[in-house]
Amino acid sequence: MNNQDKIAALGNIVSQKKVLILTHNNPDPDAIAAGWALAFLIRKKFKSHAQLAYGGLIARAENRAMVRMLNIDIQPLESLNLSDFDVYALVDTQPRAGNNSLPAHLKPSIVIDHHGARKSLQGVDFVEIRLDYGSSATILTEYLLQAGLPISRAMATALYLGLKTDTQNLGRHATEVDYNAAVALYPKVQLRILSHIEFPDLAREYFIDFDRGLHEAKIFGKVIFCDLGHLTNTDMVALMADFFLRFAEISWSFVMGMSDSSLIFSLRTKRANLNAGQVARRMVKGLGTAGGHNRTGGGQIRIKDISPERAEKMRQSIQKRFLRYAGQENTPGVQLLPDMSWIQGMT
Repeated sequence: MNNQDKIAALGNIVSQKKVLILTHNNPDPDAIAAGWALAFLIRKKFKSHAQLAYGGLIARAENRAMVRMLNIDIQPLESLNLSDFDVYALVDTQPRAGNNSLPAHLKPSIVIDHHGARKSLQGVDFVEIRLDYGSSATILTEYLLQAGLPISRAMATALYLGLKTDTQNLGRHATEVDYNAAVALYPKVQLRILSHIEFPDLAREYFIDFDRGLHEAKIFGKVIFCDLGHLTNTDMVALMADFFLRFAEISWSFVMGMSDSSLIFSLRTKRANLNAGQVARRMVKGLGTAGGHNRTGGGQIRIKDISPERAEKMRQSIQKRFLRYAGQENTPGVQLLPDMSWIQGMT
């Protein structure tokens, strides 16, 4: 089925319906942009109502700036009445993936994603899973172009940012379709606004968490491991995992942290012959949910209703599982940053 047929099939589902479009929790630029584009497609092409929503928080400064500066209509799921909608769509996530807030008793009719397909997709009316695409924004860019809809400068900026972010500047996971989408979008991108989004002002808490990450990080052979402990902004887990992977002497980075309700981790690898998403799923087998791409993975374990002692055992278990998989279970950990207390004693 080509894009034109898929758009027609999409129209059959949403025509004269009220559609709720839900991203994964704590959405990133790719999820926000793709969801916004789908809402635009449904409104303009099929004249139906569509509302974009998210679970969790939009906590990262860059993501908040994106929503604010591009005037993106995205609402917290808790502010909406789910019974007001006839159709549910998931973008950049999948049913029962553990990273979205669609209640288990509600079945999505539409799923658009670029991660590995899950068994929970069975029975979904419209499924668009494109593993050879670096971002969900790329998929929706193609849809808008195929539908002949005008892409505004703000929409182009959002889609380009989502594509750019998920492929690390068209490097990681990017393929020809991503390059083509970027070329189509770029003439309309608001470069000054894009710069302000990518480099926003940061609160003191950001630097406190970043400093903690640097001092907590340990090297186990070719692995950097870091436990950030309790976090208000859990986006720091993925941010630090990306940052640590730049260290020349390692091939894996693994960062974890805790919110009030979940233990969250992100892993990254430089090794093209491995699938970080599959590794992430192995890390939480029997404990939680996970997924990802070839070089990027992550997951979460719900700890809200368990004792602190049990949560601590889970944390230790995840660390041991990862070090065992990476072949570093018997390697002593060395602090990333050296002890500088002797310098303080001289001042």
